[in-house]
Amino acid sequence: MSLPVFHTAAAVEAVPGHVLTVGEDVAGHAVRVRRIGPGEQIEVVDGQGTRARGQVTAASATGMDIDVTAVTREDEPRPRLVLVQALAKGDRDLQAIEAATEIGVDEVIPWAAERSIADWPAKKREKMAAKWENLLHAASLQARRSRFPRLHELVRGTALTRSLGRSDAVFVLHETSQTRLSKALAELGSGSTPVQPPERIVLIVGPEGGISDGELEALIGAGAQPVLLGPTILRSSSAGSAGLVMAQNSLGRW
Repeated sequence: MSLPVFHTAAAVEAVPGHVLTVGEDVAGHAVRVRRIGPGEQIEVVDGQGTRARGQVTAASATGMDIDVTAVTREDEPRPRLVLVQALAKGDRDLQAIEAATEIGVDEVIPWAAERSIADWPAKKREKMAAKWENLLHAASLQARRSRFPRLHELVRGTALTRSLGRSDAVFVLHETSQTRLSKALAELGSGSTPVQPPERIVLIVGPEGGISDGELEALIGAGAQPVLLGPTILRSSSAGSAGLVMAQNSLGRW
């Protein structure tokens, strides 16, 4: 049976055979909401790849002691999976990053595309970024992840190209492309000449109104490849998740 998972930076200090004491950041929710008490088994993660398992020996709303039985540390995956998610109305962008986190995305870049209807005005930018960050953490715990996705700062329009590196394999999900994403992923490193595998696989999802011609031209100029997911048109909330599933399968992780 899956154990309850909680997030605390203290997980990095866990040592098998020793007691780990966590504060109200974990105990408040564990005791008051989840009704966790002495004798129960739980896991705590630090969001950076450390997972500690143990038995609760003391619990209150302000603190909890865990007799640690096992500690594992997950290496950072290579290549990393990155979702560039255009801002979308009706919380569809939030739906997108939640599902992407459950699938295994490693980095998320919020993008105010030229045709995005939704926006993060300057006075609300920190609040909106915190909302995305909190959702990434909650979705990571739901998915029992020990390593949480990294949220980048908001980028606008063609400035997105500055977030892309030479070692990235970048794919723009675009309905006019004749190349399928599944084929493009299969061809990564499949040539006769050995090539260095990409540091990141980046999937770019545009807004409801689509990616502008200027943005597409700039992205192609920066080395991105337009690709097609399949014969149907997906919403902004589901396109990234579909692409990430293909990437996970292509990498042999799924």
